[in-house]
Amino acid sequence: MSKQKKTDKAVKETSTLAVKRACDHIRDMSIDFAIRPGEQINEVDVANTLKISRVPVREALNRLAEGRFVYFDPGKGFFCRKFSETEMRELYSVRFDLELGAVRQACQEGSDAAVASLLSDWEKIMNTYTSVSQEELIRLDELFHMRIVTLSGNSERVVFLQNIYERIRFVRKINVEANSVREGMVRAHLNLAQAILKHDADLATKLLEDHLGINSQELRENIRTGMLRIYADDMS
Repeated sequence: MSKQKKTDKAVKETSTLAVKRACDHIRDMSIDFAIRPGEQINEVDVANTLKISRVPVREALNRLAEGRFVYFDPGKGFFCRKFSETEMRELYSVRFDLELGAVRQACQEGSDAAVASLLSDWEKIMNTYTSVSQEELIRLDELFHMRIVTLSGNSERVVFLQNIYERIRFVRKINVEANSVREGMVRAHLNLAQAILKHDADLATKLLEDHLGINSQELRENIRTGMLRIYADDMS
């Protein structure tokens, strides 16, 4: 490889890494609403924080707009995603539809060894979940559902659901704060894994419906709590 080609490759790799760093940084701020809903994203500040140029920041913002973590207003710039009950309800609904198909397929085609491993992992978590942090429990919850989706063998579901998990994570964190909710979630995972291991699609889909269901009042209260936290500084 010529010296010029090596240089070009190094520049490309550096640029790719810079875009990824910018994507991760802005996505994390959007997920946790470290940037307030509808607030303009200052590209210069992001570039300075990460010590990179504005070019990879702009590329990252374009990618994140495709995933709806940010949105673009022509002539004005990029803004953090909105936070509304309607959007959250729609995301929860799409999540259920996708996971319902995944559970049915996992019951039919999933590896018994993989499901047994999943069940074993959550039997261990049942004994430790009370001492697990909120963030870690959410991570484990998302991983549980992603493992079921992976069992279904449909890679497109994985892509769509990863996006949804990240966009509803802020509300999910609020939802699992109560110990009763935590215990219910862990038991629901155990029951669901057992049903899939038995290849009982009817029971598994019923358990999934009970597990993922969230009523409008509960969702509205979680969003209200979230808004209070986002704008807490303005109220102090």
